[in-house]
Amino acid sequence: MTINEMIKSEIVGVLEGIDLIESRDIASTLEVPPNPEMGDIACNISFSLSKELKKSPNHIAQEIANGIKVPKGSVIERVAVKGGYINFYLSLGKLSQMTLKEILNKKNHYGSSDMGKGKKYMVEFAHPNTHKLFHIGHLRNISIGEAMVRIFEFTGHEVIRVNYQGDVGLHIAKCLYGILNTENYEEVLNGLKTIEEKMAFLGKCYAAGSKAYEENDKAKSAINDMNSLVYASAQRFNKEERGLEPGSTDYLKFVQGKGVDIDKVYMIWKRTRLWSLEHFEKVYRRVYSHFDRYYFESECLAGVDLANEAERKGVLKKSEGAIIFDGEPYGLDKRVFVNNMGLPTYEAKELKLAQMEFSEFGKIEKCLHVVGPEQSSFFKVTFKVEELLDPQKFKDRQFHLVYGWVRLKEGKMSSRLGNVVVAEDIMNEAKSKLKGVLKDRGYSEKEMDKISEMVAIGAVKYSMLKISTTKEISFDVEESLSFEGDSSPYLQYAHVRAGKILEKAGSFKKIFKVDNLAPEEGMLVKKLVGFPEVVGKSTVEYKPNLIADYAYDLAETFSTFYHACPVIKSEGELRDFRLTLTEAFKVTLKNCLDLLGIETPEIM
Repeated sequence: MTINEMIKSEIVGVLEGIDLIESRDIASTLEVPPNPEMGDIACNISFSLSKELKKSPNHIAQEIANGIKVPKGSVIERVAVKGGYINFYLSLGKLSQMTLKEILNKKNHYGSSDMGKGKKYMVEFAHPNTHKLFHIGHLRNISIGEAMVRIFEFTGHEVIRVNYQGDVGLHIAKCLYGILNTENYEEVLNGLKTIEEKMAFLGKCYAAGSKAYEENDKAKSAINDMNSLVYASAQRFNKEERGLEPGSTDYLKFVQGKGVDIDKVYMIWKRTRLWSLEHFEKVYRRVYSHFDRYYFESECLAGVDLANEAERKGVLKKSEGAIIFDGEPYGLDKRVFVNNMGLPTYEAKELKLAQMEFSEFGKIEKCLHVVGPEQSSFFKVTFKVEELLDPQKFKDRQFHLVYGWVRLKEGKMSSRLGNVVVAEDIMNEAKSKLKGVLKDRGYSEKEMDKISEMVAIGAVKYSMLKISTTKEISFDVEESLSFEGDSSPYLQYAHVRAGKILEKAGSFKKIFKVDNLAPEEGMLVKKLVGFPEVVGKSTVEYKPNLIADYAYDLAETFSTFYHACPVIKSEGELRDFRLTLTEAFKVTLKNCLDLLGIETPEIM
C-alpha cells in the first residue's frame, strides 16, 4: 500500500463513523483539489447526497465535518469545509517522515509494486525491416516499448520482450534488384567492410530499386519476380536452417521458365539480411534495449495454411478466388488474408505470429503491439479473427499501442526517396553537439565520450516519450538537447546537481522531519509522495509520458526548493533534513529516468 493509499484509507476510516454516510462508497469520492489552499485531499460526497437529502452540499459537508473525530497521532491535521467539499489538510511533518523514510528504505524500489504479480505480459516492439535503415520513427517505437517493459517489470509483471522484423517482401526485392544491377556488384559487396558502409549501400540500392519500380515497367516486372524469389529463399531458409514447415505456397512456380538463379538470390538475401540484423543490434545496444525472442516475417509464411483452416471453420470465407474476413457484422473492415494468387498477406502471417507468441511462453495475460496508427484497422481485424478461432487464448488479451508519426520540418520521412532520417545519424549528431558543449569543462576524452553518449541518447529518447503516444512529434535536435525546460539533459543535470550537493556535504544524519516546513520543502515532499500513483497509472493506461511529465514536475519542484532553501549553508537538524530531502529527490528522479530507459550520469 502506498502512502497516499494509507492516507486515503485513514480518511475513509474517520468518515465511515459518520451516520449520514454510513455504508456508502467513500473512497470513490476522494480527490486531490486543484489548489493546495483547498486542502490536500477533498471529499465530494456532499454533492451526491444533496438531491437525496434536499439540502445544500455545503450544509451537508458541514454536518459531516462536525462529526469527524481525528484520532491522536493521525496524519490528518485539520478538516475544513469550502464550496461543499470536505477538505482534509495533512500534517507536513508526519507526511515528510513517512515519505522520506520510505524512499530511503526502498531506494531503487521506491514506486514499485506487486500489482502485476502472477501476470505474464508480452511487449512486441521495434519492428525494423531488414534491408532498410533503422530510422527515427523506429526510435520512437523502441523508446515506448522499452519504457513499457520497464514499467511493467517495476510493477511486478513477468515481461517477455519480442521483436517482429520484416525480412521478406517487396522492399527487399527492390533492394536486391538494386544490388544485382550495380556494376561489379560482387566486388562491391566484398569491398564493404564496416556495418555503416554496408547499410549505406543497402539504402542506396533500395532507393534505386524503388525508383526503377515506379518509372520502368520492365524493372517493375523483374522486381515482382524477385519478390517471389525472396519468398522462395525464405522457405528454403526455414527448411534448411530453422527446421520449419515452409508453408504450402510454391513461390518458385511464379518464375518458372524465366531463367532466374534462386541460388544466387538466396545467398545474397541471407548475406545482406545478416548485415541488417547486425546494424539493428548496434542500435539496440545504444538505446539500452534487448529482446527475449526475435520473430521474423519469414517464419510466418505458413500463415497461409492457418488462413485456409480458418476458412474451413467458417471464420474466413472465399471471395473471388481470395480468402477474406468479412468484418461488416462486427463493425470492422473487410480484409484479405490470402490473395487470389494463393499468397498469404500480412494478415495471414499475423495469424502464424500470434500462434507462436501465445504458445512459446505459456499463458500470456496481455500482449502489447507497439505499432503506428496506419495498422489500426489491421489489428482490429486480426485480433477479432484470432479471438473467433480461439476465444480462450486470445479474447481481450491483445492491445494495439498506437504511436504517432515522427516528423521533421521537411515533413514525413521516406526511405523510398532516399531521404530517411537515420536513427544513428540523429544520435551521432546529438552526441557531437554535446561534445561541443562539454569540451571546456575539463573532462578527459573518455569521460566526455561517455557523458555525451548518455545525454545524447537520453535527449532523443525523452523527446519521444514526453509526448502522449497517440500524438505526432515534430522532432528538433536542438530542442531535445536543451539544458533548460522539459528535456532529458535538464533532468539529468538536476540529478547531477543533487549528487554534487550530497557529495559536498559529506556524511550527515538522516532527518525525516522538522517543525514548520518551508512551503518549498512541503511542495517537494508532496510531489515525492505521488510517484507510486503515477507509476500505477502509467502501467494500467500504457502511458510512459506520465512518468516523463512527473519527472519534469519533480525536477522543477526541486529547483524551486534548491533556490529558496539553502542546503549546505543551513545548520544543525535543518541542514540534515534538507540533505535527506535532496537524497530522496535524487533517488526518485533516478527511478523515473530508469523507467524511461535513460541513463543518469554522475557528472555533466
